[in-house]
Amino acid sequence: MNPRISRTLGAALASAALTTLAACSSDTGSSKPASHGDTTTEQVSRNAHAFMTAWMATSPSDGTTMCELQTKAARPNSGTDGGTLAGCIKQRREDNDTDPADNTGGTLTITISKIQDVPASDEHPAGKGALATMAQPGKNQFRYVLRLVKEGGKWLVEQTNEVGERLTQTEDPVAPVLAQHS
Repeated sequence: MNPRISRTLGAALASAALTTLAACSSDTGSSKPASHGDTTTEQVSRNAHAFMTAWMATSPSDGTTMCELQTKAARPNSGTDGGTLAGCIKQRREDNDTDPADNTGGTLTITISKIQDVPASDEHPAGKGALATMAQPGKNQFRYVLRLVKEGGKWLVEQTNEVGERLTQTEDPVAPVLAQHS
């Protein structure tokens, strides 16, 4: 057989096989993209952004979303009932009742960046670190560092720390802040 025909025939057979496999595996029964295909970085970024939005961009803060995106150990009710979701939501509602609402700042923009591996500390397990930068029109930006760990198959917030004045000009304060506030 002519080598050119042989290569063409082989390519056609391989293409047909791949098309058949793709057709079989891509039918999810839904028009939504599958979230299980997200990379770890995408999952960490999405959950960090949702947590910071629930905390900083809504007034009062969205305690239910915050609780759902936190590890049991990081929830404010961890010491009283082991960090149950119901107990966390109740605690957040009580906290919101005592915190004054502040809607005077305008739209808050939240950017998540600098996602990286972070080692375990004395108080927190190893996970992923992320930098959350918040800005409002006419105001100075402010930044938080988050530690997310995998719990129950999801990347959840384990630790949040504000980037202090000492590291204000540091481009990537994730590791130093998480080490400083272990």
